[in-house]
Amino acid sequence: MKEKIDIAAIGSDDTIILFNAVGIKTYMVKSSSEAEKTIAQLTNEKCRIIYLAEDIYEVIPETIEKYQYTPFPIIIPLPTKTVAKGVGLKKIKDNVEKAIGINIF
Repeated sequence: MKEKIDIAAIGSDDTIILFNAVGIKTYMVKSSSEAEKTIAQLTNEKCRIIYLAEDIYEVIPETIEKYQYTPFPIIIPLPTKTVAKGVGLKKIKDNVEKAIGINIF
């Protein structure tokens, strides 16, 4: 029987492997197309939450947009390098502004 994956993490470097320690299935990818295929596969397997390394999140905006209006999977940008790029915080700010009509940050 195949294991059901509810939460996954996708990244392009070794830091993503740390998520295995807390029971999150991890996927190392080498290209944006490989990341897109992995996201599609996880979606077909009914994965609910996908943490995606910021460097990958930034280069596949069409894929992110495709899943933005579906309930699942929830794709969350994840800083994995020493210096975060702020993609996740910008996404939160944008969503809050869209929800209430003004920027409160």
